Amino acid sequence: MSFAATQDAREQVRQATDIVDLVGGYMPLRRQGRIFVGLCPWHDDSRPSLQVNPDRQSWKCWVCNVGGDVFSFVMQREGIDFRESLEMLAQRAGIVLPKAGRDRTSTSGGVDDKTRLYEICAWAERQFQECLTKSPDAEPARKYLENRGIKPESRSAFHLGFSPDRWQWLVDRARSAGYSPELLEAAGLVSRSVESNRHYDFFRGRVLFSIRDAQGRPIGCGGRVLPGNDDPRKYVNTRETRLFSKSEHVYALDMARDAISKSRVAVVVEGYTDVIMAHQAGLKNFVAVLGTALGPRHIRLLRRYADSILLVLDGDEAGQRRTNEVLELFVESDTDLRVMTLPEGLDPCDFILRNGAGAMNDLLSGAVDALEHAMRVRTAGIDLLRDTHRANQALEQLLGILAKAPRVSADDTSAKMLRERQFLSRLAREFGVEEGVLRTRIVELRRAAPSPHRPVEVTPEPVRVSVGEVPPREAELLEILILHPELVEEALASLTLEDITNRHARAICEVYRELLSRGAEMSFGEVLAYIEQPHLKKLLVDFDDRGQSKEPLASEDAASRLRGLVRDMHLERQAAESSRQVVSLEQRRFDAEQEIAVLQQLLEQARKRQGITGPTEG
Repeated sequence: MSFAATQDAREQVRQATDIVDLVGGYMPLRRQGRIFVGLCPWHDDSRPSLQVNPDRQSWKCWVCNVGGDVFSFVMQREGIDFRESLEMLAQRAGIVLPKAGRDRTSTSGGVDDKTRLYEICAWAERQFQECLTKSPDAEPARKYLENRGIKPESRSAFHLGFSPDRWQWLVDRARSAGYSPELLEAAGLVSRSVESNRHYDFFRGRVLFSIRDAQGRPIGCGGRVLPGNDDPRKYVNTRETRLFSKSEHVYALDMARDAISKSRVAVVVEGYTDVIMAHQAGLKNFVAVLGTALGPRHIRLLRRYADSILLVLDGDEAGQRRTNEVLELFVESDTDLRVMTLPEGLDPCDFILRNGAGAMNDLLSGAVDALEHAMRVRTAGIDLLRDTHRANQALEQLLGILAKAPRVSADDTSAKMLRERQFLSRLAREFGVEEGVLRTRIVELRRAAPSPHRPVEVTPEPVRVSVGEVPPREAELLEILILHPELVEEALASLTLEDITNRHARAICEVYRELLSRGAEMSFGEVLAYIEQPHLKKLLVDFDDRGQSKEPLASEDAASRLRGLVRDMHLERQAAESSRQVVSLEQRRFDAEQEIAVLQQLLEQARKRQGITGPTEG
């Protein structure tokens, strides 16, 4: 796709999306003068901190230090990247985006068309939900949910459903609605018989838990057999499709996202009913894994919304066996991963039903990090001072897990090195062994297992930047570019990127230069739409707000001020270069001929600064 088509699509979507209407669809807003305000969803806000400017089509929260345009709001709110936000807003506005190129895996309207797959999943969810609510066939399913303590309002909120125990119930309904069996198969809703090549319902006879992505779009199902069914597979999930992967999604994130964003803590359990019961009891930051262990991709997803992840393990033997994998994940991903084990024999659903939300919160408050949890499990019943053999075995197991983590090298950050030292220091205190001995043993274990280590995906920390970090002259330059787009060409013709010292200011100027070279408009909205990085969008909004709050300059006055800024920035750059040259002279880095040339250059620069145009007499 060409630049013109891309930028035109962005601008078309931006202009079609009113920011007050967009933000107001997520939260209540009220007018306050020329702007709108609301309670920020990303911190515990009691006084409205979120401000929406309809004139500039921008938003910001002063407390969270975030802001931008319609794209960055959706990115922040939904935890998605720029392209996904563009697609989401385009769909909302009814705009068809130009394709980035022919996708060999996708046929428009066919079984590989993601839009079509989203459509069929949403349709199937409605069929299953209606069946659970109205069909006589679903009476045993309704009784099961009632016995589990799940209320009708929770059934509705979580879009629970039922698939009758018939081979082609969904297949037949889909044909009547104009959907092919092949499309149902591509969405993971039906299977195909090897013998007869006929399609049949995959989830027949099961209570269905709708699996949705973080944006609330149905992407699959989890099905549970009813009591008395002799199927050995108690739970089955939609198989891997273009929309659904059990290693990349968690259950009920769309329901829990707001609570997680506010508390900055995500609580991860293992079952659908565990999550539903938690939410029903008011514990809204609970999600569940989907038939697999918590993994690096889940961590990456949850860290979009949470600073800490708290894993709740069932109080049975299987829960205890997961200690090693949890600790390995904790060490590898550099995540604040905490662990809480329930009393023996209970799962979260049963515990909340018996003891209530308060008791669950008390247990969660006592959660420990994964290393502490592993040490407690490994040393349970061991006298570390007297039973040296068993203590050494436990220590070896823990060191073996730590040794699997990526090796800390000289190129690593000090924070990463500190983290490993803290681990070893804690083990040294617990087992009464010198830290140096443990470090030596870690090296030995790593040498004994040289196999390449699988990479771990970790979400990078969001970039935070404020206007105060930008030098005053460069800050004023950005304000002029934003408020006086007619001066952009003159400014960029007079400056090089080397004249701008702050990397964020330089990145914004690069955007202006790119748009100018392509003949695009220099309006604030156009520039804001072109920028994809949330921190740069926010910085541009900050400078716009600051510039708007000042006494406006006429175009002639702004041009005069711009020329003064350019002159001062050139002189500042020359002074810095002169200082470097003086240091080089003092350290005798030049030969005699080079020294003379450098001295003449320094003298010429000094004359220019004093307004002397040539050599003087005398």
